[in-house]
Amino acid sequence: MRKLWQKEYTLRAGDFDKFDRIMPSTILDLFQDAAGQHVEEIGVGFDDMIAREYLWVLTRVKFKILSAPRRYRTVTVKTWPLAPNRLNYRREYCIEDENGQKLIIGSSEWVIIDSKERKFISDPDLYSFSDGFHDEVMFEGKLGRVRDFATESAPYTVNAGFSDLDVNGHVNNTKYANYALDAINPKKDDVLESFQIDYRKEVMQGTQLNVYSAADGNVISAKGLNPDGDVMFACKIELK
Repeated sequence: MRKLWQKEYTLRAGDFDKFDRIMPSTILDLFQDAAGQHVEEIGVGFDDMIAREYLWVLTRVKFKILSAPRRYRTVTVKTWPLAPNRLNYRREYCIEDENGQKLIIGSSEWVIIDSKERKFISDPDLYSFSDGFHDEVMFEGKLGRVRDFATESAPYTVNAGFSDLDVNGHVNNTKYANYALDAINPKKDDVLESFQIDYRKEVMQGTQLNVYSAADGNVISAKGLNPDGDVMFACKIELK
């Protein structure tokens, strides 16, 4: 039973944008794949959770790029859960190069809900181990909530389609990063350093989202609203 899980991945051309920079959705996809394989190994994967009438829900994820990865390079993705804290289940990530140097660090916050009642659940005995957690933390303290901002500019509009969905039937967490980047439309000099996205509500197939963005110095914010004006996700990007 590995409390810290790791695997090598080779980065592909399609993982990078037109400026040859790794895309936020690629980083989130690496996090997702690593976490998904690890939870399967430690007995809290999708089928295991459904058997308990539980569902994992990702509420927030943040990463920071320390050194930019390059195309076709092999990287090692590491992930581990921290000891549960009431309703919060935090999971950390680290992407390293061939020499063990940290390229990207990340952290995510999860909750468990009842698969039928959709209510929050606290289960201190969720993991088969209760001590000896790998306790390295990528960001100190609780990840703060992305702040709201006024919607003064015209939005970028997107409709959630079939290819955006995951096995839970809603838009996959990695796709929101593409929605945000498409709305922001970064310039060549806009070099991303850190990225955080808060997932507020499920987005289902066919939902129209109006994605607004606003810049304040080196910080760019984005949020997606449904036709009723509900904030479905909020994103904060810090540039170098």
